[in-house]
Amino acid sequence: MENSILKDKLHQAVDSADPKLLEILFSVVSEFNESTYELTPEQQAELKRRLELFDSGKMKFGTWDEMISILETE
Repeated sequence: MENSILKDKLHQAVDSADPKLLEILFSVVSEFNESTYELTPEQQAELKRRLELFDSGKMKFGTWDEMISILETE
């Protein structure tokens, strides 16, 4: 999703959010802004690979129960 679309959606969510959600969002943003953690080149490459899969629609998703079931059968 494009940044401009994400920003618009976030603005809409914040404008209509209840106080608890606003506190959670503020906490996430504050933590992100204070973070000094940096990804290694390998982590950056893996993140890029996964984002490309997600953006292309090739990444598969499932419920927690589905994932546990798959792991238990392997």
